[in-house]
Amino acid sequence: MIINKFIIHVLDKNSDFPVLNGVENSISPETDAFYQKVIRRILRDEDLRKAKFRDYGDNKIRVCADHILYDEASFVVSSQGIAGLMFDAMKINAELDSCDLAVVLYTHKDQKGVAIIKLDYKKLYTHEIAYDEKESLVSIKMVTNEIGIQDSQKITHAALIGPSGLNDEWNLQVLDKLAEKQETDSSFVTEFLKVEKIKDEKFLTKVFKNTTENWITNAYANDVKEAESIRSILNYNLKETNDVDLDKFIEESIKDEARKESYKELMVEKGIDETFNIDKTWVEKKLKRRSIKTNTGFDIKGLLDDFEDPMKYSFKQNEDGSFDITIKNVEFYEEK
Repeated sequence: MIINKFIIHVLDKNSDFPVLNGVENSISPETDAFYQKVIRRILRDEDLRKAKFRDYGDNKIRVCADHILYDEASFVVSSQGIAGLMFDAMKINAELDSCDLAVVLYTHKDQKGVAIIKLDYKKLYTHEIAYDEKESLVSIKMVTNEIGIQDSQKITHAALIGPSGLNDEWNLQVLDKLAEKQETDSSFVTEFLKVEKIKDEKFLTKVFKNTTENWITNAYANDVKEAESIRSILNYNLKETNDVDLDKFIEESIKDEARKESYKELMVEKGIDETFNIDKTWVEKKLKRRSIKTNTGFDIKGLLDDFEDPMKYSFKQNEDGSFDITIKNVEFYEEK
């Protein structure tokens, strides 16, 4: 990855105007490493979503990003335009806090992109040293500084915009981390970027797996054996088939008619009511390992294939509702 250009603008929502930088920032080894790390972290983030611009032709963020991509001489002015739009959105939306807004032109895998990154402030504590001449004493006080940007901070709002092509509206990814956890969109997405998140194969696969696993846990809290059976069918379908047919999965995995109906209603509510292709890359990454935590204090972690191998792992439900977990055929172990 190459950091070609970057610039920082100060957006204080308590002020009447944003502080717009008129000079492109110089790239030092430290800032180069910082933005490379930040952008790579965004690209790897589980909550990063594909998106498309609303009103593609007239979207001001897209226009500014295109100017940066195709006319680098406009970098400063175009970044000011982006920062001004962010400031306007902040002034009318309480959820968007004051920040430094970074606009970065970067190259990744031989393709240029524009990163818009909201760098939130962190409350930091520093010390203030004073000398009392009258008492001949040194006084050290703890003071707060809310204008700190931590090198290791987690980015919660960002956009990565690529060059226009045959499928223009798809060359856009957004990170809307907190809202994504709540299955909604923040003002950063709706009012600032004015984009719409795409329900692509990765998103649908993720929602299907996570929602199904949570449903199994709740619906079969008192029937662990049946829960394990359905999880096994879920994992098999994700690993060994190319698409998900919801009705077929329901018939193969769930026996109880009432549970079939409740599960179907939940999945339709989550937006999964048609057959979709499985994102095999995501599945290979997420279905490698499994972790179990018991109420008796044990954490059991291992490869998913080993959990599903009856020669290595099994469990048995007892008459009192508890169950025994057995790890089999162990020839060697070591203390950690």
